[in-house]
Parts: sequence; structure tokens; C-alpha cells
Amino acid sequence: MLPAVILLAVAPALVILVLGIVARAIAAQRVTALVVQYAPERDTTVLRDALLVDADRRAASAALIDLAVKRKVRLIAGSKREPIGVEMAPNVVLTADELALLEALFGPEHTPGRVRRFSSDRRALAARLRTVVQHTEHALARDGLVAPRRMTWPGTTLRILAYLGMLVEALFIVFALIDGDWPALIATVVALAATIATILVTPASWRRYLPPARSRREHLEGLRRYLSLAEAERLRVLQSPSGAELRPTDAAAEEPDEPLARFHLHERLLPYAVLFGVEREWIAKLKLEHAALDRANLDALADAVDITVEVATALDAAGSVLELTAAVGDLVDSGGAVVDGIGGIFEVFSS
Repeated sequence: MLPAVILLAVAPALVILVLGIVARAIAAQRVTALVVQYAPERDTTVLRDALLVDADRRAASAALIDLAVKRKVRLIAGSKREPIGVEMAPNVVLTADELALLEALFGPEHTPGRVRRFSSDRRALAARLRTVVQHTEHALARDGLVAPRRMTWPGTTLRILAYLGMLVEALFIVFALIDGDWPALIATVVALAATIATILVTPASWRRYLPPARSRREHLEGLRRYLSLAEAERLRVLQSPSGAELRPTDAAAEEPDEPLARFHLHERLLPYAVLFGVEREWIAKLKLEHAALDRANLDALADAVDITVEVATALDAAGSVLELTAAVGDLVDSGGAVVDGIGGIFEVFSS
């Protein structure tokens, strides 16, 4: 029986496992950055960049933190039921993508006194956020950066083969137990483990990046490298000719002081730290940079430090970045009133 198990179970299981690993490597579409980048490109958004680095699950949270970094909203710790409040700043300009994100997070209907019930709202929230991501993906496709359709046939084919293999392996296990053929049983269990591993490692589908997206993805990979560099290496990048021009955030004025300008630059990268999964380390770094600033800089810094603390508190309240968007309550204006839908958002920003 052992030869039959090897031929009909072990060999096919190992073949599809290798194919699954190959499919996963192809799906990653890795790029190599030749240059470490210290800032995102100017003509992009956090949502678009999230899809270009395949960080869809973190896209909405990173975009919300981006709004906080730009001083367009505030993240406020709240109650147990609604651990995070979001307050809009008055007299700021929102882009169409930012409006769409806020509408997706807080829904089309807002009534005073409404309490978000997470058990019933999470599914609708997830559906609205998926719609925002899909619209962003369609925009990337229109720009020729990604293919209009995801690659699905390799994952589907390998998963079907894996499930068929599991049926064959189940039969061999039964026969091996009946016959008491322990070598055949062990070989079949090995084949079953390889088959299960195939299902786990094979991506169901993946986004296909087109050649025009390569330069943008290399830039983002350079930014990821910058975020993961040791402090000495990071300072060397900033002191290089390409890093000489420090750009502050949208709401901050130009500062001649290098430590303060560097703090503004690093604060601006916080949404990208979220995309790359290093937000906790980056927040800790921002706190250390703030502690190293001269007292003369603290007045100029004003609300900059508050943003770092607010984001850190919001992440602690939510439990993780992936839970951040599900943990927000109603959207309110600076007076504390609940904003009623997209029309209410326009009223706040025009006041």
C-alpha cells in the first residue's frame, strides 16, 4: 500500500505545495528600492499607496490617521462602547477621497443621540470600507497602474486540487487504519499536512501591478526602508543632498530648526508607519524626538505633540490598527454636535 500512497497522495501533495509557494512568491510582486526615500510622493494619497503595497486591511486606518496628522480631524479617547471619538476641525478643505472615507466610516445617516452598536454595525462598516477600497483600485486601474481584474485562476485551481487531494488522503487513512499499515498511515498524514499547507500558503487572488506602477512601488519600498532604519542611518539619509529639503505637514509652517523640521517630517510619515506595520515603534520614536527638542521649540510645536499622543491613545483604545476604524463612534463637529451625513460634513467645513 505504501507505494500507492507515495504515488497517489504524497507526490501530488508535494507538487501542489511547491506550486502554491511559487504562486505566493509571484503574487508578492516584490520590488527593490535602489534609494532610501524619506517622504511620500506629492501626487498621491495614503489610500492609493496602501493598495500599491498590498496593505488593503490597513488602508482605512492609515487614511484616518493621515487626516489626524493633517489636523483635519481629532482622535479622542471615549467610553468603553465607543472607545474613540472623531472630531472634525473647522475651516479645512477635504478632498473627494477624504470625504468618501468619512462617509464610509460614519455612514450616510447620522441622528443626534445615535449610539453605534458594534455587533450590528461592523458588517455594514466593512462593506462600506470595501467599497472605498474598490473605488480606489478602480482609480488606479484607470491610471494604468493596476490591472482591472485580479488574478484568480491559480489560487482557485490549486485549492480545488488540494480539496480533491484531501479526499484521496482521507480514503488512504481509512484503508491504512483497517490494514494496520503504519508506514502508509504516516506517509498519508504527511501528504495531508502538505495539502493543508497548500491551502494556507496559496493566495486566493492577487492584484496585478502594471509596469507604470513600478517606480511608485519602488519609492514606497524606499520609504519602508527609511522607516525601518536605525537612527544613525536615518540621520545620514536626511543629511544627504536628496534629504536636505525637509517638508513639513500640510498644516504646519516652515521651520528653520532642523530637529523641529525632522519631527514634522517624521510625524507626516505616521500613516505610512501604519501601512508597513511599524506604527508602535514610530510613535515611540516621535515621543523620544519630542523629548529631545529644546524648550524654545515647544511653543512652536503647539498641537503637533498632541497628535502623536492622540493617535497612540486611539490605538491603545482600539486594541490594534486593524480595529481602529471599527472602534470609532459618531462624527462630531468642534462643538460636539453629531454631523448628519455628507451634507453635514460640507456645512461644517464651510462654516
